[in-house]
Amino acid sequence: MKKSKFLFKTFLFINIFFIIFQQLLFESSNLGLELPLLILFTPILCFINLIFFAFWFFQLKWPALISILFFLVNLDSWQLIYQIKPNAISTSKGLNIMSFNVRSFNRFRWLENKKVPESIEKFIQKNSPDIICFQEFDNELTPDFDQFKFKIFKPYKNRGRVGSCIVSKYPLINGKGIVFENSLNGGMQSDLIWNRDTLRIYNIHFESLKINSNDTIFSSEYSKQILNKLRKVFTLQKNQMFKFRKLIHKNKFPEIICTDLNNNAFSDIYNFISKGRFDAFLEKGSGFGSTYRFPFFPLRIDYIFTSKNIKVLDFKTYDVDLSDHKPILAKLKWP
Repeated sequence: MKKSKFLFKTFLFINIFFIIFQQLLFESSNLGLELPLLILFTPILCFINLIFFAFWFFQLKWPALISILFFLVNLDSWQLIYQIKPNAISTSKGLNIMSFNVRSFNRFRWLENKKVPESIEKFIQKNSPDIICFQEFDNELTPDFDQFKFKIFKPYKNRGRVGSCIVSKYPLINGKGIVFENSLNGGMQSDLIWNRDTLRIYNIHFESLKINSNDTIFSSEYSKQILNKLRKVFTLQKNQMFKFRKLIHKNKFPEIICTDLNNNAFSDIYNFISKGRFDAFLEKGSGFGSTYRFPFFPLRIDYIFTSKNIKVLDFKTYDVDLSDHKPILAKLKWP
């Protein structure tokens, strides 16, 4: 009996610790705390607390009520991870815009598929979006994309072959590159003429996390190197966020932001861009919405944001193995 009481108190203490820790990360922006490295692992904390809830629930123990209360209080934050798609099917016509990090069309043979550019072209033809914002677009390996009359490419570096690209069935004008200092990433902007109106499109690739399935913070040999690497990445992302903020504050048009944010939906950079805008996944997405192929837990780092006066009719994440990222698509209505 004493042993079971000890185990109960121990598990309860651990559970409450993780709940408080997760709550701290949820509220870090409001509290003015900068915890970029810890926030990256917020989805893992969510998963741990869900396991605790299941443990208490199936044992019919009262601590399950703590988990339920915590969930209800933070419902908006939990929805950043998982969405239940409405049963209603959108039949309205709208503008279909896709965002896709194509990883240089498999330039360095990360995938065994030797015809990735051709496979991507077939995928695009099948789904037929109106506009595509590409990140890590290799201008020498690109397919023709003949169905799109308009194309603007902006390299990340002067005279580079890799950069941002927008292809469109509707006119694109005023294309400009967005350069990030001390970075191999960058972005672009262009104005879209649609229904006789002008919409501003931003296609941004923020500093890459530079982590993969071989990286682990639990290995004493590599953990310090990886943590230092991530700290540098978050510093660069913060500087890039400040530059982008100055840029979009000058914009007077309704805007669509397609971005490989290289950070999750609990980060400061997400909070900044999503403020006053729709996250298309939150409006019409479903499931975990994972966009990056990383083992063991879903990682959503690709987003489509819109001005509040642009209605999101639908949202899809395509589970196709053509890059380390999954393409996402939003159907939008304006006005």
